Parts: sequence; structure tokens; C-alpha cells
Amino acid sequence: MRVAALSLAGIDTGSLARYRQDLSALLKQAQAALAVLPAHTALKLYYGSTGPGDSDFARAFLKFMEKAQAWNDTYLNLHADLAKSLQITLAAGTTVEECGGLFYQTAYCFGPEGDLCAAQRQTHLSREERLLGLSRGEDLALFDCGPLKAGIAAGTDAYHPEVGRIFALQGADLVIHAGALPGAANCRRQAAGMWAQVQQNHFWAVEAQLYGNLCGRFFGGECCIIGPCEVTGDLSGFLCRAVPSAPAATAELDESARQRLRQIYPLLDLLHPEAYEA
Repeated sequence: MRVAALSLAGIDTGSLARYRQDLSALLKQAQAALAVLPAHTALKLYYGSTGPGDSDFARAFLKFMEKAQAWNDTYLNLHADLAKSLQITLAAGTTVEECGGLFYQTAYCFGPEGDLCAAQRQTHLSREERLLGLSRGEDLALFDCGPLKAGIAAGTDAYHPEVGRIFALQGADLVIHAGALPGAANCRRQAAGMWAQVQQNHFWAVEAQLYGNLCGRFFGGECCIIGPCEVTGDLSGFLCRAVPSAPAATAELDESARQRLRQIYPLLDLLHPEAYEA
């Protein structure tokens, strides 16, 4: 299964039409069955197509929260249509979802028929996100992604190991991460997220990290395709690790190799699943 993680580098977000054209061209070039967009994709597209936002990221995010409910129909329909037209599974990054007066950062994923196959609310919040008024999601669920069972780690969920372990205990083969790591962050911080969760649980991960300036904040994480160290050629745990300014990281997942590893080293059989029950 070929997968791609996109950074939005080089994608024109100045209008919906140009965004669709650029993104469609990149997805066709990637030739992936699954493509993953980074966190804050909806925010970036909103301010790109409606006019520059506040130069302070937190203030711009608060203003977006007020507009997101009306904006989401346009945003989600665009990505559903892209997934259908290209016959791929497209994880469309994150947006803000309002439900019952509460606001969540939510990641959406569409299948090859344009159907919504997953909507995952972020379950762990940073201090800044709590101050902005976001609420925590309470459930982590898998969905069918081609032949694999997949889950979504939205935003800062990547830095909480219980997220990956819960997915693994449910039978996850793959975890999608929609991320946005500030460019000034220490590079070791990213490895402490999805890379660590993959090694702890032996699933695949497709990690899309936002690149570029957004409302006064620079984002510069690396898009990566991650697997257990034992099934990567150089034992690094990376099938592909793109430089931050690259538009995409792509790789082929050798599921038979991962399954052989699981037979040799049945990691989850050594755990106590009852410790993770509510």
C-alpha cells in the first residue's frame, strides 16, 4: 500500500480553485492510495482564501472558531470530492468542530467514494489549546483504510503514548497523524511523538506536518512515513523522512514484513490489556 504525508509546502491556498488544482496535481504525482494532510489545514485554507488573518496565531484561531461551523461545509465537501475524483483515501487535516456549545479540533478522513470514513476529535490538549477554549474528545476508534485498520492521532495526541496503545489494543495496523509542530521546536520533540508510538506498538504511521507561516507562527516539522525499526532498511524506523520544506513524503508499506515481525516478536501478547480498561 503506497502512502503519502503532505506538508502543504508549495500549495497555493490563495483561492479554493488554486488550492484544489495544486493539491490534485501533487496527489496524482504521489500515486498513493492514502494521503494525509497536516493539522490546521482548514485554518490555513480559510485565511488564504478569505484574506490574511491576525498576525497573532492565538487571536486568529479564536476568530476562526467563530467562523468554522459555516466554513466546514465548504472545506469538507472540497476534500470529499477530491478523494472521490482521485479514488484515494484522503485524511483532510484538522478543523474546528462545534457541537453542543463545545469546540473540538477534529480530523476528518474520506474514502475513495467520497464518503466520510472517520472523524476523530483530539483527545489531549496543550495548555494553549485549553486557553483557547477547545474541549477534549473522549473516544478513539478505528476505521477501514483499504486492507488495513487505521486510527487518527489529531494534533498533540501524538505525544501521549496511551493514544497509540489504545489503538494498538484495538488492532490498529496504521495510525495517521495530522500534526503542526512549531519550527523553532527541538527536533527531538517530533521523534518523541509518532516515531516513539510506532516502536512501542509496531503499527505503521503516516505523519503529515504543516510547513510555512500561518497567522504569525512558523511551522516546520518533518513529514514522515514510519514503521517498526526492524522492517526499515536502515533500522531507523523511517521509510521516508522528508525535509520540512518538501511537499510530501511517500513510501510503500510492506505489510507482510510487519506481520512477520509480529509473529517473531508478539509485542502486545506481553502486555496486560486489562490495565487499559476504563
